[in-house]
Amino acid sequence: MGRTKRKRPGRATEPARAAVPAAVASVLGNDVLLAETLLRLDLPTWLVRAALACRRWLRRASDPAFLRRFRALHPPRVLALRVSAVGFSREMRCLPVPQSPGLAAAARRALTTLRRSDLCDRRNGRLLVSIQDPDPTKFTTYAVRSLLNAARGDEPIPQPPRSSPQRLLRNGSGTCSCNLLCLLEEDADSTSCLSLNLSYNYEELAADFSLLQTGVWGVTKSSVTQLPQSIMDTIVAHKLLVGRKFYMMTTLGYILGLDLTTASLFTVQLPADIRNSTSFMLSRPQQSGLYLIGAKEFILHVWHGDGMGQWALVDTISVPEACSHLNVRRWVPDNIKTAPVLVLETGENAEFVFLELVASGMVCRIQLSNRAVERVYLKKTEDVIRPVTMVWPPVFRVLS
Repeated sequence: MGRTKRKRPGRATEPARAAVPAAVASVLGNDVLLAETLLRLDLPTWLVRAALACRRWLRRASDPAFLRRFRALHPPRVLALRVSAVGFSREMRCLPVPQSPGLAAAARRALTTLRRSDLCDRRNGRLLVSIQDPDPTKFTTYAVRSLLNAARGDEPIPQPPRSSPQRLLRNGSGTCSCNLLCLLEEDADSTSCLSLNLSYNYEELAADFSLLQTGVWGVTKSSVTQLPQSIMDTIVAHKLLVGRKFYMMTTLGYILGLDLTTASLFTVQLPADIRNSTSFMLSRPQQSGLYLIGAKEFILHVWHGDGMGQWALVDTISVPEACSHLNVRRWVPDNIKTAPVLVLETGENAEFVFLELVASGMVCRIQLSNRAVERVYLKKTEDVIRPVTMVWPPVFRVLS
C-alpha cells in the first residue's frame, strides 16, 4: 500500500484560505455591520482615512445619520486653549491639551495659529482674529483663519461700521461700551459675521448691530431696553450668538436676548432651580434650542431649553464624584461665601465644560457624555478660557 501524505500542521487548505476573504466580505459588505465597525474608530481623523478605502466606505462615513451617531459617541475634541487675563493686562497664554497621536498634528496647528494674533471668536475650525497695527493711529484689522487649511491664509474682513448706541440711552452718565465681533454660521461665505456695539449704564442697555454677508456690511439696526444691574456684571456677563439670536446672561433671573431679524430685545426666564446657582453659562446647540450649564455648590446641572423660557433638566453631575481620581486636596474655600465650583467655559451642544475648583485653583475639563475628566492646569489669575475644538462635520476627500 502506498503511503498517505500527511498535511503539514498550521497550513490552511485551499478552501479554508478562500473562506477568509469571503468571511471578511460578508462583514464589510453589510452596510449595518460596516457602520458599527466605523463607529469604533474614536476619532474623526481616522474616519476620514477609512473613507479613502473606496466609494462605498465614503458614502457610509459621510452619511448625515451616521455622523450624528458618531458625534454622540465621539464628540469633537479640544485641540488647544487660549487663556487670557481679565482686565487691562495683555497677558495671553496658549496651552496644549493632552492628545492622542491621531490629533497631534491638528493640535500643533491650532497652537501655532493661536499664538499669532488675538482671538475674537471661533466656530467649527474658523478663527476670527484681530491684527494690531504697529501704527497706533490706524484701526485694528480683522480676518478669518482656517484650522483645517492653513495654506489658505487670512481672509480679510472689511472694517466694521462705527456706531454710538449710547445716544439711545436716556441717562448718559456713567455709560460703558463694548464692541463685539462674532462669526455667523457658515453658509457660502466663511467671513460672514456680526458686529455688535453695546452701551449700558445702571439702568438701560442699548445695542447697535450690523451683519456682514458676501463681503458687505448691512444697514445698522438699533434697540434699547431696561437693564438695572451693575456695569461690571454686564461687562463680564457670558454672551453667545445662536443662529440669528444673541443671548447675554444677567443677574436678574433671566437671559437678555436680541433677535437680529426683528432688531428686538426679549427676555428668557431661567429655570427656578438654577436662579441661585453660583455660576452658569450658555452652550450653543447642534440643532435647535439652547443649553444652560450651571454649578450649584458641588452639583453641575445641564438644562436644555427652547430659547424662549421652557427648560428641561437633562443631566446632573456630582463634581467631587466625577473628579475623585484627581486627588483634589481642598474642596471648600476659606471664605464660606465663595462658590466652590465655577463654570469657566462650555463646548457646543453641551459636550464638555471647563470647571474651576476654587479652593485648589485646579481647572479641569469634563466630557459630559461619558463623565471623562482631565486636569488642564492650575489657575493663578482671573483667566478667560477660549477652547479651540476640532472641525465638524469631517471634511472628506472626493474619490475619483
